[in-house]
Amino acid sequence: MAINICFFNNKGGVGKTTLTCNVASYLAIELNKRVLLIDADPQCNSTQYILDLATYEDILNNKTYNTILDIINPIKGGTSDINTSVEPVPSIANRFNIDLIPGHPKFSLFEDKLGKSWLEMNNDIGSLRIMNWCYKLNKSFQDKYDIIVYDIGPSLGAINRTVLIGCNYFITPMGCDTFSIMGISNISEWLKNCIELYSMNYNYIQRKEKDLVEEYAEQILPNIDEQCRFAGYTVQQYIPTKTTKKGIRPTKAFEEIAKKIPDQINSELKFIKAPWIEDNQLNLGQVPHLFSLVPLAQAANAPIFLLGSKDGINGSQYSQQRTYVSILHEISCNLLSNIGGTIL
Repeated sequence: MAINICFFNNKGGVGKTTLTCNVASYLAIELNKRVLLIDADPQCNSTQYILDLATYEDILNNKTYNTILDIINPIKGGTSDINTSVEPVPSIANRFNIDLIPGHPKFSLFEDKLGKSWLEMNNDIGSLRIMNWCYKLNKSFQDKYDIIVYDIGPSLGAINRTVLIGCNYFITPMGCDTFSIMGISNISEWLKNCIELYSMNYNYIQRKEKDLVEEYAEQILPNIDEQCRFAGYTVQQYIPTKTTKKGIRPTKAFEEIAKKIPDQINSELKFIKAPWIEDNQLNLGQVPHLFSLVPLAQAANAPIFLLGSKDGINGSQYSQQRTYVSILHEISCNLLSNIGGTIL
């Protein structure tokens, strides 16, 4: 049964898309997991990283493969259903070795529809079913993949709300800056409100429309407490580090900010943490500054750990790549451990 993971932070510019795509690829290639990545960010950054421009334009213009827009088109047409007969871009068609449901810029137009459904959820079974589109989609893929990864934008809007309540876990990539720490408070308050409102409305509809709730039981999340669990965070190092005999060590400026993060995480997100995860297990790893490796990977539409000389990598970049591979392995293994170890 697939485990669903969302990478999310309220702050942009923290290396989220790069980390999301590389972790997904590492899980598939090095840890032998069947992985599907769903790009639910209307900016489509993950899609443009994984696919070359010509392939993506062909998908948008000629519909050679489905996009996320195809999934929710029935809802746009006035129903409460989604299209689960979608054909992802197969793993053999990209260097990441993962299946992909590409994003679509027009997915942003779905925000208003979801926002309206959220407001009407307290008295309408149809609106409740719409809010569970992501939950329904994940269930339709549950036997085909080990892990389903979502990349979403930094907003606190209705799209992200529905993705988060539809996923089992979320990961927060952070920058080592004050704004990332402040963003944790935003996420905490927002999630508390979402969970409280969903639970209240579900319980009300269950009493009011018990027969309909039972009829659509497979399409409606019954217990939000078992969803959207916090499974950890990473820290993106934006400033140089120094290497000692004990390994990579952050500079003092980085340390001053980094040491505030665990307390902030525990203070703001402990209420939604998976119960088996110890506080000291939430830090999945520190992502080093990758300098020129990121644009090289983007140009090659390849994960960083697979870059070679044909992609333009040379000299000291190989050392940077080896460091990143080591960190990527640590993050991926810590993540698997935190989500229960059910697929190790």
